[in-house]
Parts: sequence; C-alpha cells; structure tokens
Amino acid sequence: MKSQLIIFTDLDGTLLDQHSYSFDAANKALTSIKQRGYPLILVSSKTLDELQQLQQQLDITSPLVCENGAAIYWREDGKLCKQLFGPPRQQLLQEIHRLRQDYGYRFRGFADCSLEEISALTGLNNDDARRAAHRTFTEPLLWDDTEQRYLQFTEQLAARGFCIQQGGRFRTVMGDYDKGGALNEVKKIMGLERSVVTIALGDSPNDQAMLNNADVAVVIPSSHSKDIVITNPIQIIYAEKPGPNGWQQAMDQILLKYQ
Repeated sequence: MKSQLIIFTDLDGTLLDQHSYSFDAANKALTSIKQRGYPLILVSSKTLDELQQLQQQLDITSPLVCENGAAIYWREDGKLCKQLFGPPRQQLLQEIHRLRQDYGYRFRGFADCSLEEISALTGLNNDDARRAAHRTFTEPLLWDDTEQRYLQFTEQLAARGFCIQQGGRFRTVMGDYDKGGALNEVKKIMGLERSVVTIALGDSPNDQAMLNNADVAVVIPSSHSKDIVITNPIQIIYAEKPGPNGWQQAMDQILLKYQ
C-alpha cells in the first residue's frame, strides 16, 4: 500500500545552502514531492515574512512553522490562521538586556544591529535582512563571551522561563517551546496524526526535538550536527553532503523506499 508522507524541513544549512540560500540542488526531490502531493512543512528560525516569501518561491501552500516553533500559520477558507506558543519578543528582550546590564555579558542581538549590520552578518540583501529583522517571538544572538559565562546566562534564562538554542549561525533566545512540539501540532491541524510517515530533516541542535518526533530523521552535516542526539525515530539517515545536496541525497533514498 502506498504510504502518505509528511515532510518537515529546517532551512538554513538544510534545504538552503548555508551561504547562497539556494535550494536549487534539491530541485529534483522538491519536484517529486510536489507531484506526489506530499505536504512540505517549512520549520525554521526564520520569520513569518521570510517563510511566506520562500513558500511562494517553492510554490507550496502547506502550514509553516516560524521562529523555532514559536508559531504555526496556515490558511483555512482563504483566511490566515495561527497558533502561538511563545511570549512576545519584547518581553524576552527586556530580560536579556537587563541581564547584560547587570552581569556585563558580551553579546550582540538583532535588536542591537542596523539592517546593514544584519545584512553583513547573514549575507542577506537589505530587503531580506528587513524580513529577517521583523521578529515577533525570538532574538538571535552572536555570543562574544566565554562558554562558562554562557552556561550561567542559560541558567538565568531558564529561571525566567526562557531558553537558548544553537542554530546554524546564531544562538536564539526563545520561550519554552521547540520544533518538535510544532511538528505534532501541525499533524493535528492537518488531520494527519495516523497512517502517515513523518520525515524530518535538520542540521543543528535546534532541530533535535523535531528529528526525535519523526518516523524518519535525516541529519544534514554541519559544524553543529555532531551535537544532535537522536533516540526515537524508526530510521535515522546521516546525509554525506551539507545543505541541499545532502537534502537531495537523503530524499532520493526516502522517495525510493516509499514510492
């Protein structure tokens, strides 16, 4: 019997090249996924504005998960619906800036940067940097202090109901939620809780919960992928190549198995 797949994917360093942000190397698999009618769910630290633009480029209309699992957005009867899990960004900005003032932590967040600086840090053009800066729930940081003080910072955040996760480029301060919880909620929203094979692809520790909530977990190699701990999936695939090349390689294997 033909299996129904639902595919959840991280973006930067996974479906998208870490430097060029291109997904061209995965076009063959993307075309096959669309032809078979499998939902492709974008799950990223990126903002709603960024993900909506990418959905247009990919020509997909599935639900999307923005800012590391902070919110799910989908369309129903022509209306944009949402399910929110995180506190507002302004609340966490107040806390991290107070900690920086009190303890002298050395870090720089998007709120500290101009659009030109965000563009320089990310390699995005000014329009895309503006979309990246339009954050609602999270704050990406570049940590310029010691790892010992970073552990102290994370403990202080936890005491205030926040956490920090390592992504491809940045460490992101956020509320107490993750991509794994969002994966399960998307399946409920779409009515695909049963008789569906869940595929998840990621390259960083902030993808770990999503990968562990999937039936098939794909780890894309990166500078942080060795820190991902996978325990729950039925199958684990370790791609040999980074970015969309590894994405294509893994999906070739999956699509052949579940054709």
